[in-house]
Amino acid sequence: MKHISAIFTALIITTVIGLCILVIGVSALTNHNTVALQNSPNASLTGNSLTSTGGNAAVSSVSASPDVQQLQQQVTDLQSQLDQANAAIQQFQSILQALQARGVIVIGRDGNIYLPPGSTTTH
Repeated sequence: MKHISAIFTALIITTVIGLCILVIGVSALTNHNTVALQNSPNASLTGNSLTSTGGNAAVSSVSASPDVQQLQQQVTDLQSQLDQANAAIQQFQSILQALQARGVIVIGRDGNIYLPPGSTTTH
């Protein structure tokens, strides 16, 4: 008798949990009030490349536009800094080449800079 009541109780509990899962699933599938994910790959798309069927996606693409513009400005700023750094590197390379041509320094194959033998550092 105990086995029959245990099986009957297990069936009732399993049925109730199954129905709850079914109700939650149907509710999730029929819910039209959605929010776009913050870190989704679609967040990087601009408003021109989005094709939406609901009004929420159009609103999120409009709010993403200032973010895209801010990121583009950061890229431009970083590119400018990179150009300045490359110009400074070229200046240093030309100075080192001039010093090497005059015999003031010797640049080894490993990239280390040496003073040539016999040169004095004090005058």
